[in-house]
Amino acid sequence: MSDAPESKNEPPFADAPQPEEIDLAKVHGSILREHNEPVEGYEAVPFWFVILIAALLFWGGIYLAMNSGGFRADVFNPAVGPVGKTASLPLGQRVFTQNCVVCHQATGQGIPRVYPPLAGSEWVLARDGHGDNHLVAIVLHGLQGPVQVGDQPYNGAMPPWKFLRDEEIAAVLTYIRSQWGNDAPSITPEWVREVRAQTASRPAPWSHPELQTLARAMQPTPSATPPLPVPPGFSVKGKASR
Repeated sequence: MSDAPESKNEPPFADAPQPEEIDLAKVHGSILREHNEPVEGYEAVPFWFVILIAALLFWGGIYLAMNSGGFRADVFNPAVGPVGKTASLPLGQRVFTQNCVVCHQATGQGIPRVYPPLAGSEWVLARDGHGDNHLVAIVLHGLQGPVQVGDQPYNGAMPPWKFLRDEEIAAVLTYIRSQWGNDAPSITPEWVREVRAQTASRPAPWSHPELQTLARAMQPTPSATPPLPVPPGFSVKGKASR
């Protein structure tokens, strides 16, 4: 008899092809190197860029409000000619409308017991011990605390407007001196410039008692133009004298 074949303890599917060994480090490295494709419109705008745009828009709005003249062609340009009682009215009215009308009102009557009137005011017209310098000084540095206009008390607060140009302050003061029945001489930019220099060290708005200690000063009256000399042999009327 022939011997029985020897049994072998082999695992099932031992003769199946075995998979190749996978390099996990190599696979993970390739995954880490992959990036998503950029998608348009999904990147956030940097915060500093938003702040920059907002600041530029804010500055542009203020610049236009202060210098546009309402985009009107008839607004007076102080760089073109002198500021006089008639020529400065458009600019003066614009400055008044932008900065003063809320408190002093379009009628110049102010708000009772808070903001004093400008119509007939001794402060505006430089009467009863008030000077032209007081009016300019108030506009430049502001006014706070109780104040009396006429026989009425008021207790509001006026902010300083010294950031306005001399021409603008002169124009708005000339405007209020010629409106609502007021009749007082024009204020010139030269006078505003002089009062500005004299009160440059002022750190805060004026109070009524402080203004009373400020010596009254009036704007110099423009000197009259001297007459031209008459040539020999001619009279004033231009006819030859005999």
